[in-house]
Amino acid sequence: MVYVWLTLFIVLVILFWGLNLLGLPGNWMIAAIGVLWVFVGPDLYQFHWGIPVALILLATLGELIEFLTSVLGTKKLGGSNRGATLSVIGSIAGGMAGAVFGIPFPVPLVGMLIGSILFAGVGAWIGATLGERWVGKPLDESVKIGAVAFLGRLLGTAGKLVVGSTMVVLAIAAPFVPVLAGR
Repeated sequence: MVYVWLTLFIVLVILFWGLNLLGLPGNWMIAAIGVLWVFVGPDLYQFHWGIPVALILLATLGELIEFLTSVLGTKKLGGSNRGATLSVIGSIAGGMAGAVFGIPFPVPLVGMLIGSILFAGVGAWIGATLGERWVGKPLDESVKIGAVAFLGRLLGTAGKLVVGSTMVVLAIAAPFVPVLAGR
């Protein structure tokens, strides 16, 4: 039964990491399952509280990277709060649409992942552009701000995925490495 729990833990950690591609809080779910594992993980494979604390700190770092690249990039070009907000909303909607529809690719899962990332960027671009037009900025300026939102979203997602990958390695290794487990 221990191996069933370990397998479930590992599968969930990897699945939660993938949710980042949809604009969902996958890193936070990895941190949450890390906290849960301290309480319900099999005795031999439980880990010390330091691991969930590290996972929470890493999840915070991932959110900061995503926020700073997507919103502050838009604001730096003179984007409005409305444009930044619509950029975030558009990126979430685009990420979900990209995951559902994907893009034509020989390996369906890869097409879904690429579609999710690309559509999230496009959603950010559309949201920022509409937000800037809403506040009365000229079309060319709105499109430039939207393009920065697109690039910021792509870079933010990439940064969040890198941080999430670190979380995955830490969470999966922790039950098996005595030093990480506090044994």
